[in-house]
Amino acid sequence: MYRVALGLLVSFGFVSQSFAFGLTVDQMYRNVISSEQAVGQDQPEEPLLAFKKIDSKPETIWREKKAAFEKKSQKARSFKGENSWGDIVGSVKKGNVSPFDLAEIHRQAEHENAEAIELLAWMYATGTGLHQNLQKSYTYYLQAAHMGVSSAYDNVRAVYRAMTPEQRASLPSF
Repeated sequence: MYRVALGLLVSFGFVSQSFAFGLTVDQMYRNVISSEQAVGQDQPEEPLLAFKKIDSKPETIWREKKAAFEKKSQKARSFKGENSWGDIVGSVKKGNVSPFDLAEIHRQAEHENAEAIELLAWMYATGTGLHQNLQKSYTYYLQAAHMGVSSAYDNVRAVYRAMTPEQRASLPSF
C-alpha cells in the first residue's frame, strides 16, 4: 500500500519535496522500507495514539450502581464447587429448593443415584419444590425400592394408600 502511494507521488511530477511532511520522496521511501522491515521483526508495536484513562463521573456512578446491584443479587452457585449433595438435601428439607438444586437432583436421578431418586419421590409426594404428583412419587419410590433402598418399600405403600381410586387406576401396569 505504501509503495503504491509512493509510486503515485513519484509519477505525478517527480516532486522532490513532500509538502505535507517536509520530507523528500527518497526519505519517505526509506522510511516505508524500514517500517516494512521492522514489521517482520518481533518488535513491540507502540500504539499510534495513547490516551490516559480518566475516571469520569458517569463511570463512577456506574461502578457504584454495579457494586450495589452485586451486593443485592445472589450469585448463581456452581454445582461442583459450592453445592455439595448435603447442602442440596438440607435446602430441600427446609423447603428452600432453588432451580439449581432441582436441576442437580434431576441430573443425579438420571444417572441412577438411588438417594436422588428417593429424594425426588419425596419431593413429588409432599409437593416440596414441585407440584404434588402422587403417581410420579409412586413410580420414583418403586424405582428406588428396586435399587435397594430399604425405606422406599414402606413409602411405596404409603403413597399408594394416599392416592384416590382414579389416581391408582392411572398408574402404569408393570
